[in-house]
Order: sequence, then structure tokens, then C-alpha cells
Amino acid sequence: MRKLILSLILGAASFAPAIAQTTREVAYQLAELAVDESYKNVKPLMDGAFDNLLKEAIAKGHSDRSLEIFVEEVKNAFNRENFIKVVADVWAREMTKEELQQAINFIQSPAGRKFSAVSQSMKEPKNLLPIFQDACGRARARVMNVGATSANLDNICNQFR
Repeated sequence: MRKLILSLILGAASFAPAIAQTTREVAYQLAELAVDESYKNVKPLMDGAFDNLLKEAIAKGHSDRSLEIFVEEVKNAFNRENFIKVVADVWAREMTKEELQQAINFIQSPAGRKFSAVSQSMKEPKNLLPIFQDACGRARARVMNVGATSANLDNICNQFR
């Protein structure tokens, strides 16, 4: 009987780490699964924004070595690990542990994997054509309203047909 009780206690203890996961730990697990593409898309934008900040400061004569060092440090700090940590912190603050687990379950499901794959296809220009076509239509109307020539606009907009 003692062996049975001891086995049950040890068995239950082996499940304790999974059961005892904090909301933050589940959020971090979700972020590990979900943020790679977001990070790959955001990182170049952040780097470019800080490069432009530095270039503008240099052009205006407002740059010194301290600004250059700051930009280097920001770009170095904006790494995948820090991005995951920030995303996980936000999710842990804004979502329950159960909601986070549901998101993990979805991401790992066949529908979640397909959703992710289809979502990645939004980077393909052909899938963004409706946005550009709409912008061309509105730009043409504005150009006509101000009486400007639309030859350059037509050349650009013809690429989105």
C-alpha cells in the first residue's frame, strides 16, 4: 500500500511542472512559437528607422558619437530574444493562462499551421494588389481635381493591374 501511495505521489509530482506553469511561462511558450515572422518583418523596419534618425541628425549637424552609440545599442537590443520577452510580457498581462494555452493549441493544430502558412502569403505583392489599386484610383481622382498631369501616375499604377 505504501508503494502505491508513494507511486501516486511521485507520479503526481512529475505532472506538477506542467500544471504549475505560470501565465508568463505559457505566454513565453506562445511567443516562442508565434513571433518569428513578426520579428523578421519588424527588425529591418526598426533598424531602418534608427539608421534614418542618425542620417537626419548628421545632415542637420546634430549628431555626435553619443547618438551613434545609442543607435548601435538600440539595434543590438532589438534582438529576437528581447522581442519574444516583450511580446510574452504583453500577452501575459493581457491574456489569461487558459487563453494563451488555447492559442498554443491552435497554432499547433492543422488549422493553425495552415492559417500561419496562408498568412505568410500576404507578403506576396499579388495579394496586396487591391490596396494599391484602390490607392491608384483615389490618386487619379485627386490628380484630376487639382488639374495635374497623370502620366507618371498612370505609369506607376499600370504595374498594379
